[in-house]
Amino acid sequence: MGLTIQSAADAWLTNLETRKRRPAKPATLATFRAYVRAHIGPALGKQDVATVGNAQMREFVAQLAAKKLAPKTVLEVSNAVRQIVASVVDQNGDELFPRKWNSDFIDAPVVEKQNQPSVTSEQIEQAIAKATEADAVLYILLASSGLRIGEALALRIGPSETSSYFSEAAVTVHTSLWRRREQDPKTISAFRTVEIAGPAAKRIAEFAKGRSGFLFGNGLPPSESAFRDRLSDTGIQGFHSARRFRTTWLRKNRVQEDLIRFWLGHSEGSVTDGYSKLNEDVEYRREVAENIGIGFNL
Repeated sequence: MGLTIQSAADAWLTNLETRKRRPAKPATLATFRAYVRAHIGPALGKQDVATVGNAQMREFVAQLAAKKLAPKTVLEVSNAVRQIVASVVDQNGDELFPRKWNSDFIDAPVVEKQNQPSVTSEQIEQAIAKATEADAVLYILLASSGLRIGEALALRIGPSETSSYFSEAAVTVHTSLWRRREQDPKTISAFRTVEIAGPAAKRIAEFAKGRSGFLFGNGLPPSESAFRDRLSDTGIQGFHSARRFRTTWLRKNRVQEDLIRFWLGHSEGSVTDGYSKLNEDVEYRREVAENIGIGFNL
């Protein structure tokens, strides 16, 4: 028997974790390991990599669809199989089993537009009014900055060269938190400073007084799941809805796209964005943040 899909998958996961060029984040690795454990291993694990082609992928996709998995999950799992097959290379780095995948033949379910819930200013205000102080400040921070939840929970109090922190009406992102473990942010573009308008910044600063270490922790890294459980009681569908709220508010107020991308931690959209230096003008960023406000009442 030749190299099996399971053996190739194990080597692929190890390489994703240890490679020097863009090693995968722990959250990404956890997702891929779950795909291998729950779907790829049981269905294809014992098969030789050399024998896995379009016919086997078509059968595998049909099995995934029969499990009632969402089309997006089917796509992600089948793409993981493609990556596993492509990861098997010779000493020169050339693929041992090159494949020309035929999407029409494989016939995977079509991924329709995903549900991306947002939140209204009224919902934010109601959630803040009913929440504990820590939860309220987290909601204020997310809706007024557009931070990802992992970035927000990684914030510490006071300036730091290596950790994310809140100081002087702005948050500086150096790290993110996943399962109470600090890691690098999602992308290079996520390293940034986000200015926060007066009312929100004042509320966050008041909460931070007398505290040390993590802004939302009591000496230990905060738990996202605990905050998520309480958020669900407010009727707000996920922390990312606050990020969409902030994006919408920035566009309603005609903030330049390159500044929006900078604040959200997205990569440049064009060569022209690389020429623009708005993101380096701290005074201008502060002025824009104050002029447009936060979009909800405190």
